[in-house]
Amino acid sequence: MKRALITGASSGLGEGLARLYAEPGAVLGLVGRREDALRRLAAEVEQRGARAVIYAVDVRDTEKMEDTAFRFFDSAGGCDLVIANAGIGEGRREARFDSQAAAEVFRINVIGLTNTLLPCVELMKKQGSGTLVGMASVAGYRAIPGSLSYSASKAAVMTFMEGLQMELGGTGVHAMAICPGFIRTPLTDKNEFSMPFLIECDDACLRMKKAIDAMKHHYTFPFPMLLAAQLMRVAPQWVLRRTSPRLRHRSKAAGG
Repeated sequence: MKRALITGASSGLGEGLARLYAEPGAVLGLVGRREDALRRLAAEVEQRGARAVIYAVDVRDTEKMEDTAFRFFDSAGGCDLVIANAGIGEGRREARFDSQAAAEVFRINVIGLTNTLLPCVELMKKQGSGTLVGMASVAGYRAIPGSLSYSASKAAVMTFMEGLQMELGGTGVHAMAICPGFIRTPLTDKNEFSMPFLIECDDACLRMKKAIDAMKHHYTFPFPMLLAAQLMRVAPQWVLRRTSPRLRHRSKAAGG
């Protein structure tokens, strides 16, 4: 995995993964909207012996992301790994019934992912190798009350990555979905509800890198969240409503 393109690299999981892949001789394409943050990360990456190429691009822009893929493949002489990591959460609780907020979640979490991965498919097929990673979530296993658009967007990612795996069979190109539970990042720091089995960002990045290197098809972690996800799939709706962290928080805030 010497040549990697990572979106959402300006903070959180993307930044952490970039640090892990910043080995001597590696070439990293760092994609994000905040150029200043990308430049700081690029300087750190290059101190570790890797070469960094920054792309201050919005993943919602289909044409620019396609151009980014071609430019990185050309600059690095190919690509071994693409991680579609850029994503956003639901935001404030009242936003879940806001059509503009919902559209934004899907534009970044779903369209941003397809904009990142699909331009790389034919390029990787030509070289006969490569790994495509889609960042999903435990929330994608089942609709979670209070996270309407986020859960649906991550379910879409899981389905898309499964389909991509089947489409790429026999090409030498591998596709996989990663489904984390709660991870401490600048994004989750804004959450107003409890986050069970919360793990630190550095720990999460290490686990994800191991799963990517092992070329798993699907990786859900930590283990307690995998068990919870399996239970969520068969639980009746009333159980999900009673156990939803967001709804429990709202009930307590209202004195319920």
